[in-house]
Amino acid sequence: MTASEPCCELGERHIGTLQAHLDRLPTVGEPLPTGNGRPNLPAIAIACGFDRQTLHKDPKAKALLQGVVDAPGLAQSQEKPADEPEASPKPERRFLQLEQHDATLRAEIRGLREQFARYRHSEAVMISGRGERS
Repeated sequence: MTASEPCCELGERHIGTLQAHLDRLPTVGEPLPTGNGRPNLPAIAIACGFDRQTLHKDPKAKALLQGVVDAPGLAQSQEKPADEPEASPKPERRFLQLEQHDATLRAEIRGLREQFARYRHSEAVMISGRGERS
């Protein structure tokens, strides 16, 4: 967000990006990325190029995602029954699956790096003795 761009304009741009992403999924034959039976918000946000908090806090984004989840077909899981043999996915589909997995892992790594930086700072404070009361 730039200083000249109001928050509501940015929100509308995010909604447009999300709508375009969700519209693209059926055309390439991809389901909505899911995890534990729910939409994978970090993967969706990374694919759209904005923070996942947009998907948590923006009521329009929530409604848009809920509409996709409620729609038959797009949000269905890719999991197959154990007795059904798994067909090899098309190269484009496999590439998109790997991109989504990569986006999820990148988000996880970013969070772990932030957590590690906080631990490193706490350790430095404890070693230096700052904050001790005499």
